[in-house]
Amino acid sequence: MQQTVIKVGNSLAVTLPRQFAKARKIKPGQKVFVEADPELDLIQVRTKGEADSALTPEFKKWLDKISVKYESTIRELAKR
Repeated sequence: MQQTVIKVGNSLAVTLPRQFAKARKIKPGQKVFVEADPELDLIQVRTKGEADSALTPEFKKWLDKISVKYESTIRELAKR
């Protein structure tokens, strides 16, 4: 999904489409966690903190790199 970055006061924001937010039970005023990975040129917004995850940050970073490196292979395997 492609969204437009908008200016809100002195900050920048990205809006979430209603159906996207509804499907993920995201409500106005709810706190979310925003992380950036410059190596992958990735911004991630999550509703739960790292403490709620069984994955260590190191493992998650490794998994993200592998997912990008072998994306086409993973997609082909998923088709089978």
